[in-house]
Amino acid sequence: MTRLENTRTPGRRGGAALVLAFVAVVAMLAGACTTVLTRSPVPASEAETAAPYGIVSKGGNRVRDWGDELSAGTRDDLIANWSKLQRAAHKDAIAAGEPIREISLALSGGGPDGAFGAGVLNGWSARGDRPEFTIVTGISTGAIIAVFAFLGPDYDDELTEVYTTYETSQLMQRAIFAGLTGGTALMDTRGYRGLIERYIDDTVVQRLAEEYERGRALLIGTTNLDAARPVFWNASAIAASGHPMAKRLIHDIVQASSAIPAVFPPVLIPVVTADGKTYDEMHVDGGATQQVMFFSPELPMRLVDEAVGARFDRSIYVIMNNKLRKPYDPVRPRVVSIAGSALSSLLGGAGSGDVYKIYAIAERDGIELNVLAVPTDFDREPQEAFDRDYMKALYDVGYEIGLAGDGWSPTPPEFEPWP
Repeated sequence: MTRLENTRTPGRRGGAALVLAFVAVVAMLAGACTTVLTRSPVPASEAETAAPYGIVSKGGNRVRDWGDELSAGTRDDLIANWSKLQRAAHKDAIAAGEPIREISLALSGGGPDGAFGAGVLNGWSARGDRPEFTIVTGISTGAIIAVFAFLGPDYDDELTEVYTTYETSQLMQRAIFAGLTGGTALMDTRGYRGLIERYIDDTVVQRLAEEYERGRALLIGTTNLDAARPVFWNASAIAASGHPMAKRLIHDIVQASSAIPAVFPPVLIPVVTADGKTYDEMHVDGGATQQVMFFSPELPMRLVDEAVGARFDRSIYVIMNNKLRKPYDPVRPRVVSIAGSALSSLLGGAGSGDVYKIYAIAERDGIELNVLAVPTDFDREPQEAFDRDYMKALYDVGYEIGLAGDGWSPTPPEFEPWP
């Protein structure tokens, strides 16, 4: 049996190769499919305003926005809502004329390599100076890390469990026949959905709501496949909405954020339009449109400062759950290996580009930047999609880096600042 047949990942390119191979096979056989997923897609005219499950934030605002463009009205609403929360959370500092300290954390995608970010955070906790993050963002594997990172060291044990004790068979099962005969994916991820529901329970949702009221935000990124656009979801605002479907929606967006197209099932999220009609949106892996995210570049922080009436002292930590520079690795002269390597390179380049975008925002807005990625000398290879031994080894590497606290870079990879 070949590695592909055995769903093992051959080297660093294995995951990307498997994804692309599956996508190619699906494309070739699409004409033979006789059944399709029944949908009622939201009309394009309603895509801007439809509310997921009918949920809006406590202030009546949307709980998600496009990640690539903000309308003037949306930007104004974001500034008004965020500044109101900040004034309430920091009224004493504002009254005293003191600067408001705002520390953010951005977590990239990376599948099982999320073990690196989990290790960094837990090592940082052990070091004793891990801060409370005002804003935490997560995409793909970074989405589930982000939930625990946002809630703080009290959830370090859960973070360790997720990335060191589970293996492929517990999270997914092959569904290749169903996928190639009219299904939506080649893997059944009900095990992964069960993990999300088990760890993000009523207590966690309540904690998210409480932290939102303290002026903090947990943002999760997905890709709206119908629009082919990134979406920012404010999971903390969803929790604080008090809506009976809030927990369900949080489960949906965390699952969708890491739903590799064609390999993992997409997530259909019901949306309600202004006239009360219910449609659906198809959401998949946030990494399909961006690898790591921060605020939109269309939202200068000085506008928030002016609205709050205070000075902010900001910094952001970016954890890339992959290698920003890929090691030299000769490619087999086979279509799957060639295509997989090309896709891996494409995603790696996109990740570097996203870091540069965050760097540009940080330079413009006076934010201190700190970037960390999987060390290039970590050369262990996974033997399956979620290889427990591999993840534990990478977790340990991250833990030691977090404990040492000296691996952060103030610039993107290979960037040499002008003296």
